[in-house]
Amino acid sequence: MNLFAIPAFTFVPVKYRELVEENGGKVFGALLICFIILGLITGIRGSAVMSEVTNSVKAECPDFELKNGEFSIDNTYSMDRDNVYMKIDDSIEKVSAADVEALSSTGKYQSVMIIGKNGAGIFNNGQIQTIDFDKLGGFEISKDKLCNTFLPAVNVFIIIGCILGAFILIGLYYLVALIIQFITGVFAKGFFKYELDEKERFRLTVLAKFPPYVVVYILKALSLHVGFFVKIILSLGYIALVLYFFTKADDDVLTGSVDGSIDGM
Repeated sequence: MNLFAIPAFTFVPVKYRELVEENGGKVFGALLICFIILGLITGIRGSAVMSEVTNSVKAECPDFELKNGEFSIDNTYSMDRDNVYMKIDDSIEKVSAADVEALSSTGKYQSVMIIGKNGAGIFNNGQIQTIDFDKLGGFEISKDKLCNTFLPAVNVFIIIGCILGAFILIGLYYLVALIIQFITGVFAKGFFKYELDEKERFRLTVLAKFPPYVVVYILKALSLHVGFFVKIILSLGYIALVLYFFTKADDDVLTGSVDGSIDGM
């Protein structure tokens, strides 16, 4: 069977007789290509979001620069909404922990950020941190560098990270299949009175998990929440469907043999 046909035929339950006979390395390679493609799609979508952020920063953020340990900005910026307080003002010489605590202690804000000329203070997850810009070791950034260098670099890292993540995800995919295969064996023996050998049990599980995986991926891409137990139920449900046709095919072969013997008498 063609390498690229394997993932497609996992969506066709009657094809599993052929699929489980494919070489294990070939099955792994076919699924890995699919995982990389899905990772690439995820990376492109993430990159598109980051591009929107970049465009928003270019359009709405005033020019700023952090250089030689001092921060400057063209216009003062402040925000106070949704339990978040932010103030960026280079007329503030230094930001202390007390300045941040004065706001966080009111209980009104979940997050606080104050950025001044020589430092910044942040309150998040119950922790207060302060930063002195002159201790950043010559680190420099500006609106131009942020939009034209740093954020585009983040786009590249997002795509690369998603592609590399595909190798981790397929490892986890096979690990889950290694566990679920025993349930596959129970289903086959208990509901369909069929004894799977080790190769059939594991390979059928690996292959039958793929269509539910793709369905869940699409649902998440549509911003629909899919819980862990829903994923398991979808996988087990499709495995049961595949087993029905898998064992039925065996019965059909057996019936055909018997009919042939009778006709030949």
